[in-house]
Amino acid sequence: MSWVCPDWLEGLPPLAVPYAVDAPLAGFTTIKVGGCAEVLAEVSGWEEMTALMAAKPVGVPLTIVGRGSNMVVADGGIGGLVVHVGKGCDVVLTEQDGAGFKEKLDSSFRWNDASSLSSLVYAEAGADSGKAARAARDAGLTGLEFFGGIPGSIGGVLRMNAGAYGHETFDDLQKVWVLDAQGVEREMVPAELKPRYRGTELPAGWVYKAGLWKLREGDKEAIRERMREINTARRTSQPLHMPSSGSWFKNVVLDATAWRDFSVLLGFRSACTDVYTCGAQPAQNEKIPDHAAHPGIRLLDDGGAVVSAWRMVDAAGCRGWREGGAQVSEQHCNFFVNAGLAEGKSATAADLDGLSKRVEAEIKAKLGVVMEREVRFTGVDIVA
Repeated sequence: MSWVCPDWLEGLPPLAVPYAVDAPLAGFTTIKVGGCAEVLAEVSGWEEMTALMAAKPVGVPLTIVGRGSNMVVADGGIGGLVVHVGKGCDVVLTEQDGAGFKEKLDSSFRWNDASSLSSLVYAEAGADSGKAARAARDAGLTGLEFFGGIPGSIGGVLRMNAGAYGHETFDDLQKVWVLDAQGVEREMVPAELKPRYRGTELPAGWVYKAGLWKLREGDKEAIRERMREINTARRTSQPLHMPSSGSWFKNVVLDATAWRDFSVLLGFRSACTDVYTCGAQPAQNEKIPDHAAHPGIRLLDDGGAVVSAWRMVDAAGCRGWREGGAQVSEQHCNFFVNAGLAEGKSATAADLDGLSKRVEAEIKAKLGVVMEREVRFTGVDIVA
């Protein structure tokens, strides 16, 4: 569909980059799929962002786009105002940045313990998560190495409490700055946002502005090496050469009964032997999973397990499935890729949605597990 210039656009403040009506959005996402924005605004700083939010009519929907790495834009596009937050809203600071760092904390955070300034990293929503990881490394601080393995912006990782390699965004987070629906800046403590696995609860119409992490001193070379390991793991296990939205499904938490049934399907134990709950000795050829031997499975103290989503997709036999230009990656089957783009016929959001529904149905039928998408479908034409 095509959008026409809305009447409410006249009431918005002027920006350094002019507003665009019916603006293509596929290029603002990592999967390169989707329709157009009714109105696209590219803000050049937080002053523009706050003025824009203050002037936006209440009934006009607001959608924020950073790197677009965890979203699929609907084929019909996104109505209302779409704001791209990037350059100009991407400050990352540590104590190494001198007076500017302390001034930022004094004015915005009122940090009282000057002795602990050296352990802090401040990062704004438009910054790449890798930029924050590198700043922490250069300051000799450990705890954000995993950010180097997340292809997103700080705003995105805050919104979804993104995680990788055993860590989550909110682990060391001390303070968060947000803009409310009227563009007024507010400070919040992490607990107020009710962080959970791949999610937070920011009020509707509010926007993440920045976060402050309190880290630990570490050896720079050891931190650098850990970041290299993470980058190598990504390159060797993920289809980085193809457009994707990152991890498609959330990992699955199984209780003891569900894990017992699922582990039989995977061949980890026989149906008549339960070495986890009855205390019996395992048979000679019994296979007890551990993370090193069976990546993607983490046993829990209560007898259940956390199973990586790719395990579910693979166990259901969906690796390589395709619909139109969309494909379940052969390399990492929790990645859905836009295989059609290189072939001259890009995938559509409908292709991706249809493929996902087929995979979800197959997993439910074969494994009895209901999958939950990590990727957000945004806009019109799609019912996720």
